[in-house]
Amino acid sequence: MGNFVWTTVVAVIFFVSSSLARSPAWRRQDKGLNVSVSDPGSEHYLRRRGTTVFYDDFSSGHIDPKKWTHDITAVGMANYEIWSPESRNSYVKNGHLYIKPTLTVDRFGSDVFNHGTIDVRKTWGTCQPTWGSCVTHGRENRPFMSALLRSSGHIRYGRVEVVAKLPRGDWIWPAIWMMPVDPGHYGPWPRSGEIDIVEAVGNEHLKHPNGLSVGVDCDHAHFNFGSERDGPGHLRYKGEYRLKGTTFAGDFHTFWLDWTENHIKLGVDSKTVLTVNTPPGGYRNNTHLKGTHYWDHGSLSAPFDKPFYLILDVAVGGAFFWDDYINSPYKRPWTDDATGYYQLWQARHLWQPTWHGEDTAMRVKSVKMVQY
Repeated sequence: MGNFVWTTVVAVIFFVSSSLARSPAWRRQDKGLNVSVSDPGSEHYLRRRGTTVFYDDFSSGHIDPKKWTHDITAVGMANYEIWSPESRNSYVKNGHLYIKPTLTVDRFGSDVFNHGTIDVRKTWGTCQPTWGSCVTHGRENRPFMSALLRSSGHIRYGRVEVVAKLPRGDWIWPAIWMMPVDPGHYGPWPRSGEIDIVEAVGNEHLKHPNGLSVGVDCDHAHFNFGSERDGPGHLRYKGEYRLKGTTFAGDFHTFWLDWTENHIKLGVDSKTVLTVNTPPGGYRNNTHLKGTHYWDHGSLSAPFDKPFYLILDVAVGGAFFWDDYINSPYKRPWTDDATGYYQLWQARHLWQPTWHGEDTAMRVKSVKMVQY
């Protein structure tokens, strides 16, 4: 794939002003330690001694409940979708896992936004309101249904490889990411960290104001941490990688993480998209805080020194699509307010022609997690 690939990586630290766990940032900074291949802490050494602790190639023909659990909630991650366990939204076909967004009206009827009530506990027997609520009414009802799956496997330092083909279709937002097994060890998000191996969008004609594509040809890799949800205490490192002449919806690619106490590397296929070395004084030095600190009882790589598990999901709309993005042939059809999801639904005559069958699904061929 190297013959048709080019890359753009932005390299400045970014102070985040966002209250959402999956919102974009555009800058990162590489600092810190150099590691030789003969060093017992080096990537080459660790990969040789690594142990596979989780693997799924979906050859069983179904989603294995011993390996994956679904989020079930009426509002997915403050975005525009319901997290559903239904087979219309996540299923295995021809040895591939499909995570596919669908329209809420197809499941709950055309009157759902006028008089309908969606109670996910009554519908599916349970609710995990990690991100939102369990019951919505009328115009509160989200217009999309999709799936979020969490792995039973986890690692503390190691390598993750996910072979996947990303979806195509306007305002679709797939993600392969990681969260701590104990999300409160260092405190609520983002104090305990988040690693986003890849986030992407399904739009084919979406650009940043600087003219660079941020559409389905672009891999966004980042991780974030900090002492606060908003402001200078929330930091995110980010890299970007763009294909030329094709997209991440055109074929399968291997999205990967390499994580040691000395570095975090994120990449796709043979390309390293983002490398951040653990700062000599630890990540806490980058938060500019004084006095007692949340990570004082951790290692230099805290908060990235605890076990993390894997998440696969496909969202629609929401925070990843900044209002200054330039989409063609039409503008982003919603505003950043409490009714944005309904505005997107009302504009379906614009985006629905870009949604074609199973092209809207993220297809996953295999998942592998190796513990160093």
